[in-house]
Amino acid sequence: MQLSEKFGLLIDDIAAMRTTVRIQLASIGLEKCDQARDIKEAIEKLNLKHYDLIVCDYNLGKGADGQQFLELVRRKQLLPMTTAFLMITGETGYQQVSTAAEYSPDDYLLKPFTAETLGTRLVRIIEKKEALQPIYQHMGAKTDHAKALAACDDLLAKKSRYSLEVLRIKGDLLLAKGRASEALALYDDILKERSTPWAEVGKAQALIAYGNPDEARILLEQTLVAYPNYLAGYDSLANLLVKTDKLAAQQVVEQALHVAMTTQRQRDLGALAISNKDFSRAEEAYRYAVDRDRTGFFKSADDYAALARSCFEQDKIPEALNAAKDMAQHLPRTPELAARQAAVECQVHIRAGDEKAAKAALAKAQAAQKSSKLDVNTMLEIAQACFAAGEPDEAKKIIQDVAEDHQENELVIEAARGVFEAAGLDEEGAEFLDNTRKNMIRLNNDAVALAKSGELDKAITMLVEAADRLPNNAQVAINAAQALLMRVQQQGVDMTQLGQAHRYITQAYRANPAHPKLEGAVAYYRKIAPPGARQLEV
Repeated sequence: MQLSEKFGLLIDDIAAMRTTVRIQLASIGLEKCDQARDIKEAIEKLNLKHYDLIVCDYNLGKGADGQQFLELVRRKQLLPMTTAFLMITGETGYQQVSTAAEYSPDDYLLKPFTAETLGTRLVRIIEKKEALQPIYQHMGAKTDHAKALAACDDLLAKKSRYSLEVLRIKGDLLLAKGRASEALALYDDILKERSTPWAEVGKAQALIAYGNPDEARILLEQTLVAYPNYLAGYDSLANLLVKTDKLAAQQVVEQALHVAMTTQRQRDLGALAISNKDFSRAEEAYRYAVDRDRTGFFKSADDYAALARSCFEQDKIPEALNAAKDMAQHLPRTPELAARQAAVECQVHIRAGDEKAAKAALAKAQAAQKSSKLDVNTMLEIAQACFAAGEPDEAKKIIQDVAEDHQENELVIEAARGVFEAAGLDEEGAEFLDNTRKNMIRLNNDAVALAKSGELDKAITMLVEAADRLPNNAQVAINAAQALLMRVQQQGVDMTQLGQAHRYITQAYRANPAHPKLEGAVAYYRKIAPPGARQLEV
């Protein structure tokens, strides 16, 4: 392999180290290599150019590290699957990198190292990336699961030297598409040949999707006994337990933190601790999260809001107000942030007995809600403030809007349930959310019944209104698109209606690219749309 043909990016906060590694890279043939001294500069370069490989030091200074950077660029889809990522680390960072679960580098290299060792490692991971290119080209921001799976099968048929990695990717793709029985069979076949932790965790996830959570729990617990440093096992077990035993889930996350101290797991711990009313532990976790990053790239209003709640639930009013104040100081000023801060301050003032200040803060939050489109967490924060301020009807209206829009998103529904629980309305909240879900199912079923009975226009009117009102409800958008396509099929090509159908299919993809009915809607559109119609890019 000729490294001279590749473009590289070297990231290190220490100029002397950048110079040293840059000389080593040049000596092994990598002449075309840009440099970045911090995360901000690295992201700027990633936005301008495609890189074949990235060499990143673990310690990037100012409270940031290479593992955080890798997670950030993967989440934001700034780094293609085809780009090789090598992490350079000393003994201190080794544990964090080597135990990384979801966002792990392609390889890591311990200091000190020679140019020869660096070259060998880079060639190895680039060769692997190139071998898996037929799969990776269909993965990323718009994953084409069918083509990616076909590429997996093709490489397996050719007996690729990376067949085990191909099987791992195939299992992930099958799970993402909801094909649990196929994934289960795949993992069983792998485990017949060898014991490997990722296959055991994958099998557990398939069992959960297949409706066997008890068997999955046993398997995950056994996996962690055999592989106590495998973080993905802790994550999967905690995610399973959170539905039935949040205290046990909190204990599992605590165990994971003993393996590797990460900001995201501190957030997970904090959320569980709040659910378990362990506010002292929640405060510790969220304080770690907000203090961990001094660069601003990883800061979140959610962390400050949760820290404030953890404090005021312990009657630490000054600390809670400081958390709300820090939210505004460390994050960009937007209408959304102002609404979130006001909703948090309302709850703090209520806890402190300052009704006048609470009322003013709530009014500010509600005004922002009516004038701006807010994210889910901000909406639920305002609902929580409404409950605290004695406005339950307003709170329920907000929660209903959120639950209808995110009908199939269990994380959002669980968060909405948490708002009811915080208000001491556990049973009422469960019933309210269940009724909201049933109403949405009824709306879809009624529209389908109208279409089948010949009243297609009424069905379209009902579904289009709902799809426009609920941009994150993939099921409603898919049904609206299919109803429009049905009318086009019956009455002849109408480019306006085809355009509407295109918009709703795209809307559904953005809401849930893995929705099981999306492929059918896409196929229906492509079957009916004439050659000159707008093509679907999903």
